[in-house]
Amino acid sequence: YLASLRRKLVELVELESSEVPPSAQYVATDMTLDEFRILVQEFALDGLTEAQVFYHLMPRLSLPAQMPMLRMMIDEFGSGNLKRSHTTLYQDLLSELEMPLDLPFYVEANSSAGFTFPNMFCWLAMRADDPSWFAGVITYFETVVPFFFECYTQLCERLQIQAHTYYSEHVHIDVFRAIEGQRLLKAMDVSGDLDPVKAWRGICMGREITNSAFDMAVDKA
Repeated sequence: YLASLRRKLVELVELESSEVPPSAQYVATDMTLDEFRILVQEFALDGLTEAQVFYHLMPRLSLPAQMPMLRMMIDEFGSGNLKRSHTTLYQDLLSELEMPLDLPFYVEANSSAGFTFPNMFCWLAMRADDPSWFAGVITYFETVVPFFFECYTQLCERLQIQAHTYYSEHVHIDVFRAIEGQRLLKAMDVSGDLDPVKAWRGICMGREITNSAFDMAVDKA
């Protein structure tokens, strides 16, 4: 069952990497600085709370499954270096764009698109009936981010954004984190905790929510 899940994931990723959505193309080549501020605003709730909800998942995993998850979290939090944590990198971006750093501002300012992504991870980590949902989503997400975030890195280069590390770091490091996602699936499978059907449903749900949130945010910008 794990082999079948992995095969379907590979096919999905190949499909996604073969085409650039119009919204991503617009971000890469045409989005203005003011429009980019709105896009950054819409994902600030996630950026300012990056991976903190993952702590709630850990007790739900077997010890072997916690290890790849822990390695992903260590990266999220800059290997214990506050300056390299992904939330700090997002704050650096907000500062360069002369935008507020306080979370309550974005709770008030954001449209529904800004809430869907963090809400998804809250549900996956805290409320889903099985961690297989999360395992599917995180493996999918870490696999597609290296090419999904290319539109951001191209925009930052075009608009000469200096605090681009939040995006460029993900493009680089998520290649390795995708491997940890596969190890998470494997560890759960070995212990009998992986439900491949729920993992696949998680992948499909994560894909739909992520793409929809991005498109809505670009439309708002």
